[in-house]
This record gives sequence, C-alpha cells and structure tokens, in this order.
Amino acid sequence: MLTIVACDAEGKLEEAVAKDRLAALLKAHGTTVWVDLSGPIGEESGFLTSVFHFHPLAIEDCETRRHHPKIDDYGSHLFILSHGLHPESSAREFKSRQLSAFVGANYLVTLHREASRSVQATLESIRRNSRLMADGPGMILYRVLDFQVDLYLPLMEIFQKRIDEIEKECLAASTSAVLQGVFDLRKALVRLRRFSGHQREILLRLSRREFPLIDEKSSVYLRDVYDHLVRITDLADTFRELVAGALEAHLSIVSNRTNEIMRVLTVITTLFIPLTFIAGIYGMNFDMPEFHWKHGYGFAYALMIAVGAGMYLVFRRRGIFRRPGR
Repeated sequence: MLTIVACDAEGKLEEAVAKDRLAALLKAHGTTVWVDLSGPIGEESGFLTSVFHFHPLAIEDCETRRHHPKIDDYGSHLFILSHGLHPESSAREFKSRQLSAFVGANYLVTLHREASRSVQATLESIRRNSRLMADGPGMILYRVLDFQVDLYLPLMEIFQKRIDEIEKECLAASTSAVLQGVFDLRKALVRLRRFSGHQREILLRLSRREFPLIDEKSSVYLRDVYDHLVRITDLADTFRELVAGALEAHLSIVSNRTNEIMRVLTVITTLFIPLTFIAGIYGMNFDMPEFHWKHGYGFAYALMIAVGAGMYLVFRRRGIFRRPGR
C-alpha cells in the first residue's frame, strides 16, 4: 500500500496525494513529502528508482528480509535501515520488524513489509499537528525512530520480570525446563543487544551531524533518541550479566546436589566394604572353626554389626554426616 503525504511551508497538510503529482511536489519550494510503502516492494521498485533515483544496492537491502541496521550516504539521500519491535516479541523470543528509510533534502521515503506501529503513530501525530511535518524530513525521521525506540522500553520491563522469575526458579528447582528458560532468555537478550548496538551507532552518527542532509534542529532531537538507545543497550548488557549469573548459580546448585548424592553413596559404600569383607571370608569353601561352633552365625552377625556401628560412630565424630555449611 502506497501512502503519499505532502506539507507546504505554511503547514498545510495534503493526504492521499496521487503518484503522478509526486515529481512536481518534490520540485516545489518549501514542500516536504513523505512517501510510505507498506508491503512487498515488487513493481514499486521501478517507481522508486525512476522518481527518487535511489541506488540499486539500497533497494536490494530493502527487499532483504533480515539485514543488520545500517546507514549509507549516497550524496543526494541517506539510506537508513533500522529494526522495530515486533508485537509478538517476548522474553523467550525477541522478534523485530525491519524498517527502511530514505532521507532527502525535502522528502522521506519509508518502506516496510509489515504494518509499522511507529510509522502509524507518526502519521497520526502529523494529522493532529501538521507543523511537525513542515519542519522537514529530519523531524519526521526523528519521530519515527523515537516511537520505534519507545516501544523497546516495555519489553525491557518484561525482561526484568522474567529474570526475577528465572532466579527464583534456579534456587527452587534444578530441572531441564529451568535451564531451557535461561538459554531462551539469554538468546533473546543477545539478539536485542546486537540490534540495539547497531542502531545506537546509527543514531550517534545522525546526532553528530555527520551528514549534511540532517539539520541542526533534527540532530538535537535525534540525540535524545540516541540517549534512549544507550539506556536500552546498557540494560541489555546488565540483563545478560544477570542471566549469566543465574546460569552459573543454577549449574552450581546442580553440582552441589550431585556432590551431596555422591557423598551419601560413598559413605554407604564405605560402611558396607568391611561387612562385605567379613561375609566373603565366611563364604569361602574352607572348613573354619566357626562352622562347628554353636554360636558361629551369631558371632559373624555381631562382628558385622559391631564393625558397622564403630565406623558409623567414627564418621559421625568427624562430621562426615553433616551437610556442607552447617
């Protein structure tokens, strides 16, 4: 779906602009044009190339489903590729939506395969106050990226709650489900950190006015978006450390419980070694004096009980039966 919105220098907004008027609007002095393309590019790629003269490599990146955030300067326009938060994202699986943007002297072109909440929110804010668009394409880009980054903040709270749950589960039980939850959370955080880190570099370059197409006013606002991304990136790093700590705690608990089980089994085996030795002696095929004794069996049982009780008392006195830490 193709949406074209234009705004003149006085702030008069014009929606549902026809495609054949686009070339004239781009030449009009003081007019800002926003073209939004939702869905597969398909036949519109020729339109974008003929009207805006976008580089074929940039068009190719737009059609790629999975691409890292990036920014390219083609002289007459900037190409920015960012990732917004997918509505189905959760602490178990981080999903994103790719958003491509071309920024020119008096136009902004956005492309996305699926519906973009940040684009829709920006369009609604422009309808309420058309002066927002009259400030130029840099300010429209700022609002799109600002809405995009703000959607990350509720997800960070979800990550925080999930980490608290994981820490409690690690202390309560050591099951494969807990371990799988830790790995899923770490994988989602790694993916979030990768995308937010790349987009932070993009915002840093935009806020420093590295590109002439970004005016001073837009760069100041873009710096605010950069600050938000720095916070999100720092939170992602902190959460990764907490998850790593939870994983270490989980493995440590499992190891301690295994050691406890092995300690008990070792003590039991040690207690039965002398009893097995005594039973082996009296089980040999030799004629022993105890075999002709009336109380031979009783003597053997008493000897086993005495040896076992003696070893138990020695182990107990040395604290072998005490749990670690007590």
